[in-house]
Amino acid sequence: MNMGQQYRGKIVVVTGAASGIGLGIAHAFAEEGAIVCGVDINGVALKSAFAKSNALHTGSSTYVADLSSEVSAIRFAENVIADYGRVDVLVNNAGINMNKKLETLELADWDNVFNINVRSMYILCKQFWSVFKAQKFGVIINMSSIMGRAGGVGAPAYCASKSAIDTFTRCLAKDGASIGIRVNAICPGYIDTPIMDAMFSEQSDPAAARQAIIDKQPTRRLGTPQDIANGAIFLASEKASFISGHCLTIDGAVTATQID
Repeated sequence: MNMGQQYRGKIVVVTGAASGIGLGIAHAFAEEGAIVCGVDINGVALKSAFAKSNALHTGSSTYVADLSSEVSAIRFAENVIADYGRVDVLVNNAGINMNKKLETLELADWDNVFNINVRSMYILCKQFWSVFKAQKFGVIINMSSIMGRAGGVGAPAYCASKSAIDTFTRCLAKDGASIGIRVNAICPGYIDTPIMDAMFSEQSDPAAARQAIIDKQPTRRLGTPQDIANGAIFLASEKASFISGHCLTIDGAVTATQID
């Protein structure tokens, strides 16, 4: 998708921006002229990733924060507001996977998933909400998953967290509709990212596990971070000005067939 420089000068916050989908989204907005504020718990990886991109290297900033921590997340938001004075787009992408069935899923695992995947979204949305309200404009994009709708084998905490994100998104969309704030979610399918690689590496035959997932795809390929970034670029644009409260599935038609 090439729409030119439609986000020139816009301040776009992207969480979990050091790799995978977050980095893809950060790069796409930067190529469209945005000033990207990228945040990740892995500051070294984040700085390295941003430095390798000419688009991200120019005018954009990196921040290190553990967004599962209320203190750390609030401090990050305050720093962005102090540095730029405004925010136009918030992309809540930070998240973790959790491949544990109920029998081995401990309460600490459950809490960790919800703290990172859901609680961090609540904290950042709350911190930037007053900024959006004062501007009478703001776009929030929350990263969900097809697993939030369909569920999946061996991942009840992860799937439940993504389902919570969908409902949270719809609620905020209704709350923000009269004050110029739009809120949507993206529900990716199987995307070729480091998280996916880590999942494959846990299998006895990683190559066979990867191929098994690819064989399930109607498109016969995994999605890419750019596929998801294209959706984010659209949802944040004026072309989507009447779209709010929507959970956009980007999965190469896999949910049109069957999910294990």
